[in-house]
Amino acid sequence: MGHDISGYRVEDTEQRHEIAYLRRSAFNPLNVTIYNALDCHEMNGGCSGIGCERKFTQEELLEALSRIPSGGEYDPERTFLSDCASAGKGGVIIAFC
Repeated sequence: MGHDISGYRVEDTEQRHEIAYLRRSAFNPLNVTIYNALDCHEMNGGCSGIGCERKFTQEELLEALSRIPSGGEYDPERTFLSDCASAGKGGVIIAFC
């Protein structure tokens, strides 16, 4: 059990080449960090994501990145959001599984 979160370019919906990946275990207290930053608590199923996707603009991703707390323990979230934001202005589809 865990939160497997993947990012895909919006333009790449046919091929689904993953551009970013984040995993936090179900019992890791930091697993809510990405949901807090992206303000998408409805995607959090508790022990995992709910198996749905949502589109985020580059601006939303940069705002989310600014909401990540400081500290090395949040580096996975920071890297994930940075990789997604650098994917381009077309936006990113993030899957929460």
